[in-house]
Amino acid sequence: MINVGMLGFGLSGRYLQAPFYRAHPGFAVKRVVTSRAGELAEDFPGLKPTARTEDALADPTIDLVSIATPNATHYDLARAALEAGKHVLVDKPACATAAQLRELRDLAAQKKLHLFVFQNRRWDSDFLTVRQLLQGDQLGQLVNYEARYDRWKPAPNSKAWKETPGLGAGMLYDLGAHLIDQAIALFGRPQDVRGEAWTQRDDSTIPDAFDLQLTYPEQLRVSLSCSLLVREPTPRYTLHGRRGSFVKYGIDVQEDQLRAGMTPHDPGFGDEPEEQDGTLHTEHEGLTYRGTVRTLAGHWLGLFNNMQRVITERANPAVPLDDVIAQLELIETVSA
Repeated sequence: MINVGMLGFGLSGRYLQAPFYRAHPGFAVKRVVTSRAGELAEDFPGLKPTARTEDALADPTIDLVSIATPNATHYDLARAALEAGKHVLVDKPACATAAQLRELRDLAAQKKLHLFVFQNRRWDSDFLTVRQLLQGDQLGQLVNYEARYDRWKPAPNSKAWKETPGLGAGMLYDLGAHLIDQAIALFGRPQDVRGEAWTQRDDSTIPDAFDLQLTYPEQLRVSLSCSLLVREPTPRYTLHGRRGSFVKYGIDVQEDQLRAGMTPHDPGFGDEPEEQDGTLHTEHEGLTYRGTVRTLAGHWLGLFNNMQRVITERANPAVPLDDVIAQLELIETVSA
């Protein structure tokens, strides 16, 4: 059993991390550093909140510290947890700079501990479907891959820290961390990256939109973008290859399901509605096919399965730290 101390019980802690610790038989949440006593009691009856981070880090029974706090705190808290001899799961963005994450990687290795980054969207339903499609070579040699993370949120975020300028702030760090991680997971580190992040909303004080172009060998171009001023949905993924295309609207439903009270073991968890299935238009052995591709079920529990196996069985991490370092290096290149 891996005993967990959670730092933070807001959206990420309560809805995106805690349900999977409860659902997984290999983890037990023993401490939660939060002021939200009522919400904690609803989800973990009998567990009283821990007032200070120092108390959680000093607890010898805690094996893993799970960080779900504002971006600017990630590096300091992760470093403190590693110094205290704990394995660490830190929410994305892991750090504000690649240099900080390299430092944490080396510290974890020195102390023979494991450092994980919460890149949960490698287990999104739509991304799993795209990955399977590419592995099946149904599009032929890929020449264009476009992924968008658009939302309609013209007003500033009610969470003040998300709208505060500084290192690690803005949509490139927030949502860009997911899109870049997915691209690296599929294609590796690009040969070149170009793009920009800028401010679109009238009352925004952070870069709230971005547009990136990643260059890969064999004429592959990857486009990643985000805007909070898109009211009419755009395709989530658009892929073009030498034999065909795939277009997918809609987004993974796990976050909405968790916030509505579903658990990872409930029937239908992670299943997108059929109307969000992507369209595949391709040919094989002279025959043309155009139809829908059923979207695979989302499975964020896979991240926790892997984390448990890495700690107890010395399995390989599903999200290598070098991938996340490369992600931060790309973000820094664009932000410079």
